[in-house]
Amino acid sequence: MPFRITGESENGDEPEETLALCAEAEAYYVDLPPPVRDHYELRDCAPEGELARAAAQAQKDGTAPLGLLTVHALAHNGEPVEPLWDVWCLGNARVLSVRPSFADPTLVDITVEGSLDHWAAGVDEQPEVPEVPPLTQGFHLYGRDEESWGSCKQVALVHKQPEPDPIPLRLRGCEPSGRLLAALEQGEDQFDLGGVYLGPLDRTGRTIDEHWIFLHVESWSYSTPGAGRVDLTLDISCDDFRTAGARKAHELWSAGPPSEPNLWAALDSTGRAAWSRATERNLSARRTPDAPPGATYHLDGRHTTDVIGFCLALGEAMNGPGGYFGTSFDTIAYHLEQAHAVQRPFTLVWHDHHIARTCLGRTPLLYARSPSFKEILGFFAGREIEVLLA
Repeated sequence: MPFRITGESENGDEPEETLALCAEAEAYYVDLPPPVRDHYELRDCAPEGELARAAAQAQKDGTAPLGLLTVHALAHNGEPVEPLWDVWCLGNARVLSVRPSFADPTLVDITVEGSLDHWAAGVDEQPEVPEVPPLTQGFHLYGRDEESWGSCKQVALVHKQPEPDPIPLRLRGCEPSGRLLAALEQGEDQFDLGGVYLGPLDRTGRTIDEHWIFLHVESWSYSTPGAGRVDLTLDISCDDFRTAGARKAHELWSAGPPSEPNLWAALDSTGRAAWSRATERNLSARRTPDAPPGATYHLDGRHTTDVIGFCLALGEAMNGPGGYFGTSFDTIAYHLEQAHAVQRPFTLVWHDHHIARTCLGRTPLLYARSPSFKEILGFFAGREIEVLLA
């Protein structure tokens, strides 16, 4: 599968600049390693709610699931430190052990295992342990829905797992141009190319999907054979768009936008996410002529086992195979307001609706949640859309 590196033009009004067309990529699709799960101690802890329940279960069974643990510092008067959004989050936490506190026999020290959840904390990076403001009285602990889980005096990192080694990405048979060619002609073995877009192409040269990355060239060499072509070894982060699931989605798009519905149905969550990005990226290629008000659309609900599946099925109902109509309530509402392909009022016939009724909604112990079947019906009802359940 060919790839393209694209840079923004110096003049934002001009088209983007192609920096390289590459014949193939090696290790572009790499499944993310499991998140590093370190061990922490909640010292001098007075657990409440779900944390108290998990602590009791761990004492009985040896370990217990907990879910998202959020930690917020308390000021000297025992009130949460402002701003309230300044929190520290441990994702998919599990209680490993509980023992009496040395300082106070009425309290306990709880050992938990988990991964730093930057997304839940709303930041790009978190410190290894929560920040400790001056004169702090400890930390307030709470769960995913901000329910109180008690308090502790200190959060300590007691066992840190090593980070996995990065897997280099190699682009082979690249035809360089623009600032990439200029950097290569300077003869440096390593250099930064700055912010660029990188993504696979279909057989017609149309971009399937692309992502903004900061590109550092670790090494390069001339391709064999191929005068003027080079092989690039890149140092970029292994993000979720490079998974094996994304490969399967991109292969289905390699001949161009799909002509059959439900080709995404067998993909896992990462593959469906990649398919969704491809539908949005190629929206102009798949959009159907706008229909008049009062039209009827048929949503195939056989594969709506998650919120992405629902959005993909809705996109195909509105715009045909490979169609896009949003990825959330906000983006779906935007398309409805802009009358993209449809005009309200209209009727949506939801076939096999029982799949979504069963599968959509909250997942225990996870931070993110999808809208429930009832919430989706309420969303449509408030926008002049009659839903017929079939």
